[in-house]
Amino acid sequence: MFEKLDIKTEKGTIDFKKMHDKCLVDVSLELPPPPVALSLGTYTYKNQVYPIPFGTYGNFSCLVGASKSMKTFLKSALIAGYIGGQSTQYFPDLKGHNTKGKFIIDVDTEQSLWHTQRVARRVCEMVGANYGMFKPFSTREYDAKERFQFIEWIMMESEYRNDIGLIAIDGAADIMDSVNDLDEANKITQGMMKWTTKSNAHLTTVLHRNHGSDKPTGHLGSSIMKKAETVAFVTREDDLTKVTPDYCRNYPFKEFYFELNDDHLPQVDETKNSFI
Repeated sequence: MFEKLDIKTEKGTIDFKKMHDKCLVDVSLELPPPPVALSLGTYTYKNQVYPIPFGTYGNFSCLVGASKSMKTFLKSALIAGYIGGQSTQYFPDLKGHNTKGKFIIDVDTEQSLWHTQRVARRVCEMVGANYGMFKPFSTREYDAKERFQFIEWIMMESEYRNDIGLIAIDGAADIMDSVNDLDEANKITQGMMKWTTKSNAHLTTVLHRNHGSDKPTGHLGSSIMKKAETVAFVTREDDLTKVTPDYCRNYPFKEFYFELNDDHLPQVDETKNSFI
């Protein structure tokens, strides 16, 4: 017999028997893999073609790059690809799955209202329409704790909570006071794991890369990189931007390049790469 053990936390007393029953893994069950939210190309296994997941529902990913490496342009492409419409003209192999009736949330933490709107309009221009389920937010005027709590409210309590398909946080460092605070970094990462598990949404976030290093900034970068489903590194090479799948839990997508077209919209460079 187990001795009853109660531990008080900020949320009250933990019922470990209830936690035991909820967390016990039944190895005899045939569980389906997490459904793909956003794919980037395809692969063949046993004569069947499958989408290559950039991200699945109930998980989170991150984009890592130096300042001005076009991370936000890539984020726009991911959002547009998830929505669909005319976005395949720019990234033909970037596709959303099971998106009907799902909200797309885009939380910007540092840009002005004008710049945030310009990024949101970029998404709409790639899609070819103002998509009603796309909800961009500018949170520059708020402090880190308020931004964190706002995102948690969006995902756990708001009117969108049960129907979020994709949420983007640009960037994660601005929802905490110090990226080098280990406890705070773990809190942010734990928050992302909880939000995505409870909402069954896919979350993608943006992290800065340390100067002269391939590592994302601080304890936050290390923590997110360890827990994320997909970590894509974004590197500027003259007029092109290279995207590499440095860490993937799933079948990795092939590295690719994109550039800005004459309308200043991101577009894959088909001369340098192919997803398939």
